[in-house]
Amino acid sequence: MTDLDENPFNTTDPIFKQKQILKKDEMPDKIFHRDDEIQQYTIALEDIIVGHDPNNVFIYGPTGVGKTAVTLWMRNKLKEKAAETGVPLNVVGPINCRNYKSAYALATALVNDFRPPDDQLPNSGYSTDKVFDFLYQEIENAGGNVLIILDEIDNIPPDARNDFLYELPRAEANENTPITDAKIGLIGISNDLKFVDVLEPKVKSTLGEREIKFGPYNANELNDILEYYADMAFKDGVLEKDVIPLAAAFSAQERGDVRQGKRILQKAGELARMDGKEVVTSEHTHEATETVETDEILDYFEQDLTSHQAMTYLAAALAVIEPKQEATTKRIYKLYSSVAESVVSRVKSERKIYEFLDQLSMQGLVRSAEQNLGREGGRRYVYDITDDPRDIIEAARKSSYNNAVPSNVDEMLAYYLEEEASEYEAPDISDQHQENLWKFT
Repeated sequence: MTDLDENPFNTTDPIFKQKQILKKDEMPDKIFHRDDEIQQYTIALEDIIVGHDPNNVFIYGPTGVGKTAVTLWMRNKLKEKAAETGVPLNVVGPINCRNYKSAYALATALVNDFRPPDDQLPNSGYSTDKVFDFLYQEIENAGGNVLIILDEIDNIPPDARNDFLYELPRAEANENTPITDAKIGLIGISNDLKFVDVLEPKVKSTLGEREIKFGPYNANELNDILEYYADMAFKDGVLEKDVIPLAAAFSAQERGDVRQGKRILQKAGELARMDGKEVVTSEHTHEATETVETDEILDYFEQDLTSHQAMTYLAAALAVIEPKQEATTKRIYKLYSSVAESVVSRVKSERKIYEFLDQLSMQGLVRSAEQNLGREGGRRYVYDITDDPRDIIEAARKSSYNNAVPSNVDEMLAYYLEEEASEYEAPDISDQHQENLWKFT
């Protein structure tokens, strides 16, 4: 029973010193285990300082491996050296392409990055071609070397990729633009390792002038990085010695992702507080690893995906676990329609589902396999999800799409898991044939 006269809020935190260190992606004071990538980056950008035209650079690797942090540091050092040596340089960005769902919106953001606050371009009112004209004029007005940094370029709308990744870096050579003096360089950052593979050959050639891959961190590297953040985030002496190695090992096994390791530490600390403890134990850390997947998927639903992408993601998960059905595009669309109606959202056309599924695939959330149905049947795509459907359903229940989760979803999950499971029957050692089959040489 709760005594309503008591105030449940504590005035002190026995665990955390600066919790926000674990919650936010801030520029660190140190960059760990990226010396080789920084050297490649330096070689790619130093042409600007010595008087050559800028290179186009493509940075790719999974999330949470330091791509943006290194890029921000390189940008700042490049600007510092350019100012010191008198090299004309204007840097735009990083502009996060995830925030702009059309060529018009992204081009407008670039124009406004050049302009002062009292001369911003409105979000509507011009044609896309006109906005690009404004952009080219701003680049020419800036003059010198213009370096444009686009983060998460895999989120650039398909119809705009050619403009941004091929035309923009070559705008100075296009006689139809006003650019005569400026020299343009493009840095593209992508979480999708296969993004370049789906581009047109000419776009791929332009974007991939200099490619730098950021691989996942291993457990030892993550241990060093998480120790750095934990030292700032937690009060002295509150972490048992196994906490950071456990968080690092789990993150290394999953994706080699610093963000995931920070999430685990944050969750473990919160669990310790909920238990009324003043020490974070290995048990808290193990428990944190069990919930971190659901928490990450919840972020997709609430922050990272558009509403229709999120509803398509949920529909794909439901289609995968639905008994006696295949997760075809048509089936996903039918479930997506039900989800959209449940959350009182306007249902998009079936044609748009292909676009949403393509976007989810590029973010690594779904994958597809093409089935050839023969001369009469044609072809179709069957989809799968890359995360555990239990985590997806649990995240959906915690999200604003809770009303769209079917009431019988637990029965669907149980049936799916039963079908996925395989029974193990030990070999009959009295049968020579079976005994031979189970020998490993």
